[in-house]
Amino acid sequence: MKMLTAPPLADEAPATSTTDPIQPAVVTTIDDQLTAAWSRLSIDQKRKALPILQRMVDHQNRKPGIAERFPKPAPGNRTGLRADRRALAAAFPACFNQPKSKAPKRPLKIGITADLIAHGVTGEDGQPLSHKRIERVVRDYCLGTKYDAALIPGSTRIDLDGNPAGSVSASHAAGRERKEGTEA
Repeated sequence: MKMLTAPPLADEAPATSTTDPIQPAVVTTIDDQLTAAWSRLSIDQKRKALPILQRMVDHQNRKPGIAERFPKPAPGNRTGLRADRRALAAAFPACFNQPKSKAPKRPLKIGITADLIAHGVTGEDGQPLSHKRIERVVRDYCLGTKYDAALIPGSTRIDLDGNPAGSVSASHAAGRERKEGTEA
């Protein structure tokens, strides 16, 4: 009958090395680990693993697709157009309506974008609106059916303070109607 014994303690370890000659005792890098793992595979296992490894390498070396090149911005990390519209409406209530307001729009003075850039407007985020943001807000304000309805030949245009600043010409009103006809 054989007696069960406890494994030897660290002090009682045999003097001879028990490491596998193929596998190094200390593997430090991933390359060493992969080389050691590859050397333990049989020829058939290597034939099966090679196409899989090749696909993995090809996937890592591929060019980034559209999604990787142009990631979508984080939802809370952008200044919205409506926020900029609210900032303009707060700064110039006689000229701009709040977004989604039921009030009718009035035609804006030609060159009002330059006046806004020269005046300087602070957005809801506390930063001054850049010229691109101002242009974007004015473009958005002037698009839509409410503004188109206000473009009647001879109607009065307004400046930032709500004062009369010219009138809508027949060519501007006709140009707007023509654009409506081509988009529909």
